[in-house]
Amino acid sequence: MQLNQQTDYALRVLLLLAEQESVEPQHLYTIKEIAEFHQISRNHLMKIVNSLAEQGYVQSQRGRNGGVKLGRSSKDINIGEVVRGMENSWALVDCFSPTGSHCRIQGRCRLQPVLQQALHAFWSTLDQFSLADVSTRPVIPGRL
Repeated sequence: MQLNQQTDYALRVLLLLAEQESVEPQHLYTIKEIAEFHQISRNHLMKIVNSLAEQGYVQSQRGRNGGVKLGRSSKDINIGEVVRGMENSWALVDCFSPTGSHCRIQGRCRLQPVLQQALHAFWSTLDQFSLADVSTRPVIPGRL
């Protein structure tokens, strides 16, 4: 199992903003600063930040002094919730697909409940942690 790239980048953005929250909560990072720091395409990052803003994880401000910051406390941002919001599908195998399966042994196979249990354990673990629980302390207070 692997998280998609958007989810990975979304978590990186949130972690960076959480670091800043502890030092200077009102500081806004520009998309350019975040993109350069993480070495991510600015255009790609813009889409991810827009998605995070739509979901309420970040606040964005346009204009000359614009940028982004956390939309709520890092203590109130659940990692499992973020991952669910960024991922498109959790159909681990064909028989999990909501559009139907092409598996010829579906109904006789006992793998599906095992994988379902594993997926449940994955979500259960992620749901135990907030962004504050997993964020790091800034190396240089207040700035990248």
